[in-house]
Amino acid sequence: MAIETKIIDLTNTEFSSEQEYAENTPGVFMNLLGGCYYDPVTNKYKLPPIKYSSVSLLGEKIRFNNNQEFTVLFSCLGVEYKHKKEVYNKWWEEARKLVDAYKEQVKIDEHIRTNNTDLKKLRREGLLLTSEELEKQN
Repeated sequence: MAIETKIIDLTNTEFSSEQEYAENTPGVFMNLLGGCYYDPVTNKYKLPPIKYSSVSLLGEKIRFNNNQEFTVLFSCLGVEYKHKKEVYNKWWEEARKLVDAYKEQVKIDEHIRTNNTDLKKLRREGLLLTSEELEKQN
């Protein structure tokens, strides 16, 4: 049996968002996905949209239409997120970890981009000796 996320229809409700619905409806889980990106327009780090379900999806993979796939890193009942400070804090702790990991990956990518030496390019340019050439020098 495939696990599916819950599609929330707000047309006939007094709620203005899916999250508000989840926070006020017992049995609706909020699932934090393991992904992050930087939005230069808003100058903020953004996470994939929260997925809602009737069961915890912790550890499950969620695939989007563009074939991006994210693992659920944290799952909690929306009612608990709203009313229990420790659940709320744990959610945002996990979100901060995602942003920090993203920032670290950007640093690593930038370091590799600026400091990486292309050995094949050096060899083509004659700037890198082969093992035989090194043995001849010694």
